[in-house]
Amino acid sequence: MGVPFVMTKTGQEAWNVLESTREKAQKEGMQVADHIVLVLTDLEMPEMDGFTLTRRIKSDARLQQIPVVIHSSLSGSANEQHVRKVGANAYVSKFEPSELAAVMRGALGRAA
Repeated sequence: MGVPFVMTKTGQEAWNVLESTREKAQKEGMQVADHIVLVLTDLEMPEMDGFTLTRRIKSDARLQQIPVVIHSSLSGSANEQHVRKVGANAYVSKFEPSELAAVMRGALGRAA
């Protein structure tokens, strides 16, 4: 099992972690999901936004099984439609910690 928690400062940094973990898992004959069980991302990040990060994850056959939860202060139906379009598993508005916890437990397949 991989590191239980990794936090990055930018979308590009998160993508780099995902790529290096993907390569490590492939060398070990494992799945990336054996190392990374969930990606929690914001939409507004430097270098690569959460939409782009999620789209990249969900378009890569070796990463797409990892649940992606977007947690953002951006709201509105246009953003929520775009979240679904890029393939995120869930979207939670910021400042709703109990909802975020329940969504993350659900994405991980654990009882809320």
